[in-house]
Amino acid sequence: MSVIKGVVTDKNKCKLDEVYVALLNSAFEEVSSTTTNEQGEYILEAKDGYYPFMVAVKDYGENFLEFWCQNINLESDITINAAIDKLEIYGLHCFRVKGGYTSMMVYFRPMSLEKFKQGSRDICPSMESNSIKISINGYEREVYKVNKVEEYGRDCSMTAYLIQVSMPDELLPEKENMLDVQVSDLDGLFGQAAIFF
Repeated sequence: MSVIKGVVTDKNKCKLDEVYVALLNSAFEEVSSTTTNEQGEYILEAKDGYYPFMVAVKDYGENFLEFWCQNINLESDITINAAIDKLEIYGLHCFRVKGGYTSMMVYFRPMSLEKFKQGSRDICPSMESNSIKISINGYEREVYKVNKVEEYGRDCSMTAYLIQVSMPDELLPEKENMLDVQVSDLDGLFGQAAIFF
């Protein structure tokens, strides 16, 4: 058994209590869950193994959207801190292009609670390139390119992003590296997600 621990805050770094935090399997079924205490702290205990998703949420669809972390290879205790607000980063993936410039490609679809409540068909927040921050293993990376991507969504088009960022000089062993994405829209709303690779 190992634990995942951390603190959940809002966009202003205020600690949030009663946030639901859970490890999920590939069918999005709960494996282990808890809620944060008054200091925003949580501890999840689970059998060692691979967990594709961790989610943190409070007042979903009313005051906040979700924080997602993916590809958790639980072999020892780890720390995952999260922040939630009215933006959500969904479908996060990262990869290197073989034969390309030494960099990391980061793909995600941002969503806005405010646009959802307004009934917008495309709920992507209005963002500028400098409102996207990417870090790897706690160190912010240089953003080389920001590309908007139109993604097919059955009866509508959804806006996603493909970002090219600098690589650190050295990486940890596979599945121990953590890539963190933070976005802000033009109204100052915030979203965060993370993925291990």
